[in-house]
Amino acid sequence: MFLVARDAADVSGFAYGYTGAYGHWWTDHVARALTAGQREEWLDPPHYEVVELHVLPARQRQGVGSALLAQLLTRQPHDRAVLSTQAASRKARTFYAKNGWSELTSVEFGPGYPTYVVLGKNLVSPAARTRFGYFPATDDT
Repeated sequence: MFLVARDAADVSGFAYGYTGAYGHWWTDHVARALTAGQREEWLDPPHYEVVELHVLPARQRQGVGSALLAQLLTRQPHDRAVLSTQAASRKARTFYAKNGWSELTSVEFGPGYPTYVVLGKNLVSPAARTRFGYFPATDDT
């Protein structure tokens, strides 16, 4: 899914993501950094991968990023979402924490890449899963 935030005629931000799976470059790198239990929880069921989220600096701290992120995750057929952000970016890490994401581990994507932090978010609460017999849909929207 690809979303664009507009302010009048100007683009102020964008976000996109898709169903992640083993065999994808990012998922395979992250899988090696996670423990077996984390892989089972976060990657084994089809998961939603937030690939990019960008907001123009002049529009940051105005709710644009949070709105894009919330819309991107709304009505996903997955019960978990994951992403990575640069470990050195205190601003990004604070943003995601305020939006309910938890840090899972750090990951090295290879020589020349900075260190990244992998974050995860439950899209369906465990209580709702148990109470309502939640079963994720199988199509990717």
